[in-house]
Parts: sequence; C-alpha cells; structure tokens
Amino acid sequence: MRHPLRWLIALGVVALLLVGADRFAASLAANRIASVVQDDAHLAHKPTVDVHGFPFLTQALAGRYDRIEVHATDIFDSSPGKGSVSTVNFKDVRIPLSKALSGDVHEIHVGALTGSADVSFADVEAASKVPGLTVRPVDGHPDRAAVGESVTVAGVKIDVAVIASVTLDDNVIKLAAVDVTLPAGVSLPSSVLDQVRSRAAFSVRVPGLPAGIRLTAVSVGSDGVIVTLRGDDLVLTR
Repeated sequence: MRHPLRWLIALGVVALLLVGADRFAASLAANRIASVVQDDAHLAHKPTVDVHGFPFLTQALAGRYDRIEVHATDIFDSSPGKGSVSTVNFKDVRIPLSKALSGDVHEIHVGALTGSADVSFADVEAASKVPGLTVRPVDGHPDRAAVGESVTVAGVKIDVAVIASVTLDDNVIKLAAVDVTLPAGVSLPSSVLDQVRSRAAFSVRVPGLPAGIRLTAVSVGSDGVIVTLRGDDLVLTR
C-alpha cells in the first residue's frame, strides 16, 4: 500500500511543479509583452498583461497565443489619477519561441484586436483647453454630453449649459454644440453665444493605444466617454 501512495504523492508533487513552472513562464512572458506594449503605445507605466489559456508552455512551444489581455491605466499623459483606462484583447498572437526564451522580444504580431477605452470626463475637459469647462452625461442620450461653463457679461457671472453631440471622426472623438441652455429670464448677446458654442466644440484624441488601432464606436457613460477599439494584422514594436 505504501508504494502506490508514494507514487501518488510523487505524481502530485511533479504536477504542482509543472503547474508552477507553467505559471512562472506565463508571468515572464507577460512581463516581456508588457514592455513591448508600453513602448509601442508610449505609456509611462507598464500595463497589466494576462496570458490566457492553460497550459501556457504548449502555446509558447508553438509560438502562438490564443488570447492576451492588456489593461492600462495611464493612457493619457496626465495620468493614472484621472481615471482613463483601456482594456484590450489580443488574439492570435505570434512570438517565436527562440525570441521568447532569449527575452529578445522586440515585436509582437497580433492577428486581431478588440477592446475599449474609458476616457474620463477630466481628460475630456482637459482636451477642451477651456479653464473651468465641465462635461457631464445627458440622461437617456448616450450620444450627447452636457458642456457647462461660466461667462461674465457686464460684470455678471452666468452659468451656461451646452448640449453637444459626441461622435467619431477619423479616429478622433468630436464634440459639437447642438443647443444652448441659459438660466430662466437670462439672455446673452449673439456674439457671446457664438463664443460659448465654439468653446463647446472640440476634439479629443485618445493616446496610449497600440499603433494601428481604430476607434469604431463612441458613447457617453456616467463617468466618461467610452470608445470601442479594433485592429487587424498589427505589429507592435519597441
């Protein structure tokens, strides 16, 4: 009875060692992939990378990975504190085994990429370059944003709200004034209204993404503007 038990214990130990080695190799690969993504996307910090699929070593031997998930929290230069994040899934990733073993990973071939980026209202506001301007959602209208600012006319400070459309144009988020709302009983000269509309119309470029990514859809959420991402046959380099 003792011999079978010893064999079972030995097999269990070997299995644990193999799993440990597999996870260690996956972690090492994830770190190398993170370095390439960081350089390609010009991020200040390494993103979090998860290599999905088990066992990892069989994928490494083939030089092809089914799915790699990358999460970055500093896609804007202004930084992680403002809350703009991206989550991207790489599919059909190719990294030659020889490169992976040597650590000489300077480029990654990606068959397809999908994901999303949540651009915080703070970063949207900063993109306007208008001091004091605020951007908020409009209930029930995911394609609209409420852009607010204060103007001073004849020494009187007036809060103005502009309803702006939120669209995509050539990989850029665009805001354009649709309507202006003033406090009850208040009117403004047309020249001032034109200035308000002009300041509420601006573009937001989303940095911190791998080269070749396309923005495919946009909507306004409770905490910011959400864009969906896609890419095909990409080569990420460092």
